[in-house]
Amino acid sequence: MPRIVPLQFFLALGVLFSGCHRVSVETTKPNVVVSILPQKYFVERIADTLVSISVMVPPGSSPETYEPTSAQVKTLNNSSIFFSLGLLDFERHMLKKIENSTGNTRFVNLSKEFNLIEGHDHDHHHGHGFDPHVWVSPTEVQAMVKAMNVALSELFPQYDSVFSANAKSFLTEIDSLHMHMLHSFEGAVHKKFFIFHPAYSYLARDYGLVQVALEEEGKSPSLEYMKAILEEARQRGVKTVFIQREFDSNMAKTMAQDIGGKVVVIDPLEYQWLNNMYLTVSLLTDALNGN
Repeated sequence: MPRIVPLQFFLALGVLFSGCHRVSVETTKPNVVVSILPQKYFVERIADTLVSISVMVPPGSSPETYEPTSAQVKTLNNSSIFFSLGLLDFERHMLKKIENSTGNTRFVNLSKEFNLIEGHDHDHHHGHGFDPHVWVSPTEVQAMVKAMNVALSELFPQYDSVFSANAKSFLTEIDSLHMHMLHSFEGAVHKKFFIFHPAYSYLARDYGLVQVALEEEGKSPSLEYMKAILEEARQRGVKTVFIQREFDSNMAKTMAQDIGGKVVVIDPLEYQWLNNMYLTVSLLTDALNGN
């Protein structure tokens, strides 16, 4: 005799499958593309988990020399929006590819929001001579966050109130960072810091510091240039030479040994931007105070 299946069983199945369908729809998020890791952090602080974020430049790579893969180009063409710094070679190339594609990706050139530094001493040949490292300045990041908030709210108006509230909270935290930096650098014994690759020009400009690069016009320094830098470091009692994670540390180690100091790794491309900025301030303050 066949077994009779209760009606409740079929009702339960209906609820189960309808629930599965509902989850799959809800987990389909619009894709946002950014150039560097800190920008991913900025978008997440605004949009939380409402969007999926792809980063063009992977950890350990230099944004100034990076070339996107074909898979990244495909991802970009299928994305809703691309937040470009507008200051890197690959970004301008990507813009041309977006313009020539049939996709609907919105390209946001953030460089229009920045107070840019041009004519710096290491010719990047990026962004028509502008220094691209804007994200090390809290003031420039605030401009970036505001522009991102506007663009995301225009593209996804259903989340406008969430984006605006999150952006406001984040901007307040950046204000606190800015005040902390003012206080920390104001009392420093020295104002010059020595670094292999000059990625902190905007920070130095905003807080009255002087960045001295070991690189000479974007290349390894000549012996004459190196001697001049070493002599200045000795006279100032400098004990710390900074180097970014993605660069060869041999040159910096040689200089540090000559001045009886140390090499400290500093990472402007760290994903956790806010925590990293507080760490950077601590490291710079120690160096400026001769530690």
